[in-house]
Amino acid sequence: MAKITSKEVWELAKLLRIDVFFFLATLSTSLPGIALNQLMQDKYCINAYSQNESVCLDLEKAGPELDAVKNGVLKDTTTLKMHITLMTTIPAIILSLILGYWMDKYPGHLRYLLGSASLANICQHIMIIHQCLHFEMGADSLLWTHLVPVFTGSGIIISIGTFTYATRKTPAKFRAVRFTIIEICLFATMPVASLLGGGLLASKPWFPNQLRNYIGVYIISSVLAIIAAVWVMLMLYDAADDEVKTDESQPNVDAPSSKNIETKKKTVKQIIYDIIKPENILHASRTVFKKRPNNAHWYLLSTILTGIIANICYLGEQNIGFQFSQKVYHWSAEQIGNYGSIVIIFPALGALIGPPLFIHKMNLHDTSLAMIGIVSIMVAFLAKGFILSPIAYFFVIFGSFAGVIFVADRSIISRLIHKDEIGQVYAFSSAIGGFAPTISSVFYSEVFTATLDYNPGIVYIITGFLFTIPLANAILLNIKKQKWDLVLIAEKEKETQENKVELTSKK
Repeated sequence: MAKITSKEVWELAKLLRIDVFFFLATLSTSLPGIALNQLMQDKYCINAYSQNESVCLDLEKAGPELDAVKNGVLKDTTTLKMHITLMTTIPAIILSLILGYWMDKYPGHLRYLLGSASLANICQHIMIIHQCLHFEMGADSLLWTHLVPVFTGSGIIISIGTFTYATRKTPAKFRAVRFTIIEICLFATMPVASLLGGGLLASKPWFPNQLRNYIGVYIISSVLAIIAAVWVMLMLYDAADDEVKTDESQPNVDAPSSKNIETKKKTVKQIIYDIIKPENILHASRTVFKKRPNNAHWYLLSTILTGIIANICYLGEQNIGFQFSQKVYHWSAEQIGNYGSIVIIFPALGALIGPPLFIHKMNLHDTSLAMIGIVSIMVAFLAKGFILSPIAYFFVIFGSFAGVIFVADRSIISRLIHKDEIGQVYAFSSAIGGFAPTISSVFYSEVFTATLDYNPGIVYIITGFLFTIPLANAILLNIKKQKWDLVLIAEKEKETQENKVELTSKK
């Protein structure tokens, strides 16, 4: 592995303006997580189950005589969250393919897409604030506030846009570290959102006649979204510039300058048609499924599919984590926020030190990094499923390297494809991966509600063992890496060429 020079570190630091946006935008969307869960439960408890406010304020600590109400509220909340996931993720599948082509063909539009995504979140927050002021509205009406991200694609724009920009602007040898920095920004939002969101919710309501300070949480979240939108539209001025020179073996392509000139000549009407035409979906699909040397397309497909399985196992906890902690640990929203902000430090540290330690210090391949992450999260999930006591919550320390799974996954994919395929492959992966939150939500919700009364940890046990599938793929990729890794192939070709030149000069 080549060593990173101080000049290259400075060049990497200049790229971090997208990370600032990613942190702010993600924090804006994750900050209301605890508040939304609690708002759903309170609406069900008061409006549907006709309980007093004093009971609903401490429902997690209610006695056995209210077990039926407590379990009913938790099940209804879990089901509603599942419906939200179904409604928001299925349209994202088509949007992902359109957006991937858009970002590849018109990179100059990226900052405006990212800015509009943050502003869309504000519209959603305003709708939820309205429902807080009119608390008598049923909890199910919160479902319709999520139509905003459905129609704008705000969630997938932030994710695809950030990783597309980072991949285009980062040399191959930096990508694992580069993606780690983005993952650190993601992990950093978790303790902040958990601690700040839980603290704001538990504070004195900013508006009268409110059971909790839901509105305060959404106001702060909206402010963060405004800052993110302004930041990205002002700072991401180089999105349309040419990509950095990479180490991969590249196909013959037309000069980018002529392509840019052709793009600039198009009218707005032509650009819109170019973005939404159905051929883009087929083109993105063909890019993924096309035959590659050494059957590398099969490695690409297996990586995408096992990545989806890992996402299904990992993401579903978001749908039941709050209810699980209330049921098993009997924690309040404030306690969940406080404890959650502590335990998330361990995966954040793992994501921070994992890639530099294993890749740049120990010279391990990205696939080895993936194996370490998968084993780490398997242990954490199995411990949480088998040990139903608060101490198991802190067993997350065994999952400290869980965050490197998705760092390694993106880095592996970037080594399998050429730079002009980045947006389309990521978009296709996101589109197919759009099924992951849906499947994950349904699976976690159905298993959790079915086993809530006698063993709510079963869902963690099942998903813990399901991680063996992506683990097997990572092992196979590691064994066959000389066949599919374009960076290693390019390095080998360069070495062979240099040896030929050296032999020629000696003759």
